[in-house]
Amino acid sequence: MTETRTSDRDSRQLAKLHDLARELLLLEDYDRMLDAVVRHSLAILRGERGFLVLRRGEGLDYKVLRNWRRDELEGLGDDISRSIVQKVLDSQQPILVEDALSDQRFGKTDSILRMGIRSVLAAPLVVDEEPVGVLYLESRTLERLFGREEYELFLHILELSSRALRNCMHRIVLEQRNSLLETDLLARHRFPGIVTQDPGFIKILETVAQVATSDLPVLVQGPSGTGKELIVRALHLNSQRSGQPFVTVNCGAISPALLESELFGHLKGSFTGATTNKVGVIASADSGSVFLDEVGELPQELQVKLLRTLQFGEVQQVGATRPSTVDVRFLAATNRNLEEEVAKGNFREDLLYRLNVVTLELPPLWDRPDDILPLFYHFLKQSCEQMERPVPQVSPRLERVLQDYSWPGNIRELENEAKRLIAVSTEGTPLTVDRLSPRLTRAARKERSQPLSLEEQEKELIELHLKQAGGNRTRTAESLGISREGLRKKMKRLGLA
Repeated sequence: MTETRTSDRDSRQLAKLHDLARELLLLEDYDRMLDAVVRHSLAILRGERGFLVLRRGEGLDYKVLRNWRRDELEGLGDDISRSIVQKVLDSQQPILVEDALSDQRFGKTDSILRMGIRSVLAAPLVVDEEPVGVLYLESRTLERLFGREEYELFLHILELSSRALRNCMHRIVLEQRNSLLETDLLARHRFPGIVTQDPGFIKILETVAQVATSDLPVLVQGPSGTGKELIVRALHLNSQRSGQPFVTVNCGAISPALLESELFGHLKGSFTGATTNKVGVIASADSGSVFLDEVGELPQELQVKLLRTLQFGEVQQVGATRPSTVDVRFLAATNRNLEEEVAKGNFREDLLYRLNVVTLELPPLWDRPDDILPLFYHFLKQSCEQMERPVPQVSPRLERVLQDYSWPGNIRELENEAKRLIAVSTEGTPLTVDRLSPRLTRAARKERSQPLSLEEQEKELIELHLKQAGGNRTRTAESLGISREGLRKKMKRLGLA
């Protein structure tokens, strides 16, 4: 009889674990994933409250991000055992406290005695091999003490939910970093048009904020389409010259014959066609900033003249016999490796040393994977606002394709793709993979020689409606215009059940 009861209990637990696995498979929303893990954990383990704790620094500095009660998604208060949380973070191992009052490690701590905590299960949450938080479950009644059996079940839940928890925490950590950036860095400085959650790029912005207030020349290097001009503009906007002129000259877009006149100006009659005096770009930016875009394209004969301006603050118009002084700050950008250009004899070494007092290296978009989707939705929203249209839903598969693509054209290519998707889509319809440009479609199919099959398109459509319905199958079936049983059969056939 006892064996029968044990078998029944094991079957129920297995069914509950299966329910959790199935729900996590269907969900793509991070908040709902967390809710599912904690809700199922409390039900399976008969716990009373659950907490998601985020580490904020060293020692006992932490923040309770979320709390749940067994029958609710939101509990009351956030009082937990700090000593247990710290033990889990330090050891980086799951922990079982069967009866806290009699536990030699924690029984005499203030939180245990004051709050009446009786039993705890807790585990570290790790991102990039660093413990960043704790999943903490507790019971405060004698009838619901956790034991070895619950501990083993807890380990099974952690294993089953490992990918979901890792992805959830990764997103939460990124959001926290971005929140700190917005409330601290962005509150004190101006970075218009810049969207990032990438830790490496945030460090670049911190450097921009530090050097912006100086008058040192800054060289911004990086592949085309990585946002060099936005960084240069941020340097000017956050400088003491922000209220003064900001003048841009594209060294690669102006013919060498006209570039000297463009930069330094000319006097009337100094050459054929010089019918009036002209103030050059550098002089027109007096007291402000000059941005030399694609400075690697600058002809060698002008490199000497620019070097003198950088050294002595002097400009000499074409046809003039004496120079005049100017007060400008030079900011430059290039997609070339100027050190290699120096080695080839195409760029003066002394000019490079004058320009790159501070050098900022911008990474390609592929090295900023956490920024791909935020940037995509940023451009999507911009395009929709310009066309006065609501932002459409985006299928999960399209998101995955965007994240897996190499983006050789970097942010500019991503922006163009977002604009194109809005232009070719019908208002009110979701964005799916079949609307992507040919290059991305080919990348999505990889080695496929055939277009997406009807079955694959059907699977993508169901995934999208499930996401919109938060995993609720009844609402999903209604939105698809089929019965719940019909949906169940389709999901089973497509490998979604």
